[in-house]
Amino acid sequence: MSVAFNKSDVLFSQRLLASSGFYKGKLDGLHGPITHKAEDAFQAAFIKTWSDLGQFDARSEKNIFTLLPKMQVKARQILKASYDWSGRRSFTFSILSGTRTYAEQNALFAKRPKVTNARGGQSNHNFAIAIDIGIFDMKGKYLTGANRTEEKAYADLGAAIKAAVPGIEWGGDWKSFKDMPHYEYATGLTIAQKRAKFEAGKLYL
Repeated sequence: MSVAFNKSDVLFSQRLLASSGFYKGKLDGLHGPITHKAEDAFQAAFIKTWSDLGQFDARSEKNIFTLLPKMQVKARQILKASYDWSGRRSFTFSILSGTRTYAEQNALFAKRPKVTNARGGQSNHNFAIAIDIGIFDMKGKYLTGANRTEEKAYADLGAAIKAAVPGIEWGGDWKSFKDMPHYEYATGLTIAQKRAKFEAGKLYL
């Protein structure tokens, strides 16, 4: 059975599937047989990736499913590196956010207090190549990074992930609006270049 990537925004789904190399039809926003077939291929690639690299918690898996296949690999490597860093004794981890539609990004941009500077089409989350990872203590408490101890945990994790997973950009390295939980595929392209390719359904990874 085909699993629709995003039933509320078929055009967005088609663009993502085309950017993954699975959708070969016209970007028309109609959920027909070609879209259906591409979704089946996308799902098969997802299943192969978790079969090859390991499966994680349900929330992480739901968000990994939304990513381009190459970023799905990176996401699993990031989670493995996280558990290797903690020794599976101090913390657990979950991918809290994966791909967002432009509409979802705009809704996030409108929130106060501000949590992002990016409108729809201005975030790498819109192009299926970015994740936000959360750290939890062994009792399940989410670390927000609001104090020095929690901030250090995110900083140390970021350093460990960068050392273990090549080709990843970390939001903790950004000069303005640091985003410690954020990791994205380093493409070498500008946001505008990625947006143009994504909206045309062309490959950018």
